[in-house]
Amino acid sequence: MAHLAAHGHHEPENVLFSRLDLADGPLLAYELQGLQRAPRHVVLSACDVGQAEVRAGDEILGLTAAMLYVGTTTVVSSVARVPDDVAVTVMHEYHRAIVAGSEPARALADACDTGPMVPLVCYGAG
Repeated sequence: MAHLAAHGHHEPENVLFSRLDLADGPLLAYELQGLQRAPRHVVLSACDVGQAEVRAGDEILGLTAAMLYVGTTTVVSSVARVPDDVAVTVMHEYHRAIVAGSEPARALADACDTGPMVPLVCYGAG
């Protein structure tokens, strides 16, 4: 599992430049194609990096789609900004449920069911 808690940006004009802002520079969606082996389960609890664009041929593009294309089977990401304090609370409960054996989609649904609507979505084989 990889959990990346960083600021990120969805770039609707060129979705392959959607990125996570890491300490040593941005991680761009197109750079994921260079991974030797993708993590099986990725959590992107950053900003709006779960957004996607649909292009000709119904191809879905964005950072989440890039993770799925390189072999990640489950991606949890946000489709709108999540306040930091809410993300901390939800992610704590999410990871607690995962460790206890819950499937990712169920763990996320239960973790998000504790307060105001949280724009986190589970994609793939959750």
